Amino acid sequence: MIRALKKLGISVKEGKNHTLGTCVHNGRKTTVPRPHKTDIVPEIVKSIIDFLLEKEFEEKKIIKLLK
Repeated sequence: MIRALKKLGISVKEGKNHTLGTCVHNGRKTTVPRPHKTDIVPEIVKSIIDFLLEKEFEEKKIIKLLK
């Protein structure tokens, strides 16, 4: 997930409990929780995709990077 965000131009910084992402295009920020398991629940992925779509990232590019 983090690798895909970086490829989309999101600056990533590790916080204590979350990974902080900043959109380099407009400075908007989002957080990505770090689960204790290695799996990321679908709700988190949907939330991140919604954030990226709001920032006008291309849906096809997002899906390709997340596969």
